[in-house]
Amino acid sequence: MNPPGRPATKDTNRARLLRQLRRYGPMPRVALARRTRLSAGAVSAITGELIEQGVLCELAPPPAEPQSGSRGRPPVELGLAPGHARVAALSIRMNLIEGVVTDFSGTPLARHVVECQTRGLDPSAVVERCAEAIAGALERAPGQGLQGIGLAAQGMVDPAAGRQLWSPVLRTGAMSLAAPLADRFGVPVLVENDAAATSLALVQDHPDLQRGLVAVLMIGHGVGMGLLRDGGPFPGSRGFSSEIGHVRRIPGGAQCRCGQRGCIEAYLADYALYRDGRSLADLPQTDSQQPTDSQMVEFARRAEAGEPGLRALFAEAGRALSDAISIVSSVLAPRRIAVTGSGLRALHLMEPSYRAALAGAFAPGLVPDRDVVFVPGGTERITAGMAHLALEAVDAGLAERPGRPASAAAGG
Repeated sequence: MNPPGRPATKDTNRARLLRQLRRYGPMPRVALARRTRLSAGAVSAITGELIEQGVLCELAPPPAEPQSGSRGRPPVELGLAPGHARVAALSIRMNLIEGVVTDFSGTPLARHVVECQTRGLDPSAVVERCAEAIAGALERAPGQGLQGIGLAAQGMVDPAAGRQLWSPVLRTGAMSLAAPLADRFGVPVLVENDAAATSLALVQDHPDLQRGLVAVLMIGHGVGMGLLRDGGPFPGSRGFSSEIGHVRRIPGGAQCRCGQRGCIEAYLADYALYRDGRSLADLPQTDSQQPTDSQMVEFARRAEAGEPGLRALFAEAGRALSDAISIVSSVLAPRRIAVTGSGLRALHLMEPSYRAALAGAFAPGLVPDRDVVFVPGGTERITAGMAHLALEAVDAGLAERPGRPASAAAGG
């Protein structure tokens, strides 16, 4: 079964060209021919059609200093035409829902944040707040309607059914998210995990992570993972996210908010560190058991200042991070493992124990200094990744309809 808005498509020549430009950015026709292994004539014919339909555009070359011995003009790069279509991306986080509208190239046009007590919302209210976030962003960027929506939520999702199965930031229990929003806006809606969305956005800025199988661990409010192959999703039966944070590392250990004990997340996520920190030090209370970024910064500062109990928590978090990386390395053997998220604010406090634990872990072939990379960043990547996923679905529709440009549905 294919997820809503993510139809099964043949890997047509048009699809291959669009995928290259979507994932790797503007490039000249000769590079497209080399990457897709199509003839120069085929590339010229297909890109000519796409330019005529307003899907692609030729980009003006940047001014360059004249070089002695150089001949001719530099090749003209092709890019995705920003005005061809627009999509919306949603991020559901603790006590806020963020909506972003982007153009066809993925550039954000407008943003709107709805603050609300997410754990107090019933399913219909969640949908209403999501619709409000999209409508608010559209008001800030009037004009063309939407052709797709991508929604990312923390926790466990079923992308094929467009449902949230469990989330620490919402009421427990499954709820449908894609279908009611699709009915409201009249466009396909994709649902994914926030770590999967983050992984897509991260690799766009790091070419070395666009080759082979790559795992992206996100640590911060929770612990999740996205799997990518050659810069795009590596989907399993339930999307391309993995709940690595809910793998047990210590049976009967610390309480995890998923209901189990001893999960990796129960030692590494912000809420777990802060929860245990409050039992050791006089720390301010949290809202909905989730510390703010400023509270976590102060928590790390006090550990840096030498409070032994707090430093011990970060040392255990480093060992939990080592467990997560060694499990991913042993089971999946990815070419690279990238670690990102707001939790890296305290990497210097975790690094000694992380390195010591990883040195003694069973992770055949893993060379940490080469295979594990740490990339700063936080929640800003979530909507960027979901916009990218929604735009790839639009691309798939264009590849299936070579004779006509896709129509834009009105949003609001």
